[in-house]
Amino acid sequence: QCINNNQGFLMEKLVLTGVGLVTPMGIGKEQFWDNIINGASGIKRLTKFSTTHETYGGEISDFNFDVYISDGRFRRAADISKYTLVAVNLAISDAGIKTLHDKDTALVAGITHGALNYAQVFHRSLVMEGANNISPIHFSDSVLNAPAGNVSIGFGIKGPVHTLVGGATTALKAVMLASQMLKIGEVDKAIVVSSDELNELSLYCYSRLGINTLSEGSGALLIEKEGKTTETTPYCYISSTASQFNPSNPDIALYDVINQCLAKANISLKDIDLVMTDSYIPDKLCLNDIPAGCIIPLAGNAFSLTVMWHIILSSLAIKNGTIPKAIIKNKVLLPDYLRNVLVFSTEECGIASAIILSKYL
Repeated sequence: QCINNNQGFLMEKLVLTGVGLVTPMGIGKEQFWDNIINGASGIKRLTKFSTTHETYGGEISDFNFDVYISDGRFRRAADISKYTLVAVNLAISDAGIKTLHDKDTALVAGITHGALNYAQVFHRSLVMEGANNISPIHFSDSVLNAPAGNVSIGFGIKGPVHTLVGGATTALKAVMLASQMLKIGEVDKAIVVSSDELNELSLYCYSRLGINTLSEGSGALLIEKEGKTTETTPYCYISSTASQFNPSNPDIALYDVINQCLAKANISLKDIDLVMTDSYIPDKLCLNDIPAGCIIPLAGNAFSLTVMWHIILSSLAIKNGTIPKAIIKNKVLLPDYLRNVLVFSTEECGIASAIILSKYL
């Protein structure tokens, strides 16, 4: 049985007005988009770690933090915090916002690993040298909410600040939380960001599980209510979001989540022009005739961050009216138009989350 659309309610219209990217394929939306269009890979031999054999991944190179952030307080911050600060700075600049020094802005960070490099240095120093010789920043910047904390301090965000921690679906849940705060009127603007950094120990552990070619960087987006936006034209509508947990039948969880998204957006499956996912697509979903894209072959796997890159890439594709051929993994004809994009992700434990982005009219 294919997915059928049931009549549902329309979400209060939320729009995506700014994006910021720190990726192995470039920093900023222009470099990122150009490399995606040209199929340029960000996968390279890693130079950050002195591994005994060649290891490849999506490493951030030629990254000059001071070019983007002049605040000296963060020069010793962990890489994941630096990536987060730059991505958020690019997103708010892209939206035409000059300041966030108010209480009407929320910040939601969705991460998978955190500052593992600083955490390792802190614990190594504690064991080998004792508590008196530990650098305080190695602790404060290794906690999981450090990236969000640094952003709130750096940009003067006085509204709600949240950090969600988990697998690939975490970025989608972060967008859901931000959307809920906007819908109930708690805030007028919400920044959603996802980030990760490469770590030698995690590379080894994941390789033993058969998961290779990891990545790092950040992706940030700004969500606002339609009618309360800045002068910039929004990238797209956030038409609907949904998430579900069904450990006994993960396929049913995904099936139900996509149905919920279609119903909330008041569209049917035939209205979806592109699917972006890091997950497998069960045949029962009847998505085989829709172009399906994934950025992992070009950028590497960064778990929650990968899904955030999918959301941002989808918004750029909608605004530009173009589906980059390099990301498409199934052999189907690409449509001449782009109205609605379905982004979804699943986790082995039975979590499924999805979002539908729609063309701004």
